[in-house]
Amino acid sequence: DLKDCAIHLWDSGWEIEDVCAALGVSSSSCYCWQWILAEHGSWEWPPSPLTGSAQTITRALLTAMEDLFSQDSNLYLDKLCTWLTIQHNIFISTLALS
Repeated sequence: DLKDCAIHLWDSGWEIEDVCAALGVSSSSCYCWQWILAEHGSWEWPPSPLTGSAQTITRALLTAMEDLFSQDSNLYLDKLCTWLTIQHNIFISTLALS
């Protein structure tokens, strides 16, 4: 599995940039995989805390996301998803944000 390979190489002392180049993955994916594995012990995503018909992100989070984009207008949605996951324990797809 790609995730296992990436984390194994990284844990074996490879630099994150080398892992990403060798496997064609982003560093944000590696950090996210490492966090998920450390937090949950497997690659299974935990159930999303956002449920129901109106999966709305609170105004405070929208403001925080706007601040991120004002600091870095080239920020990719996958990095924003990773930030939401790590900082706020919100698992959301890039499709849901676009």
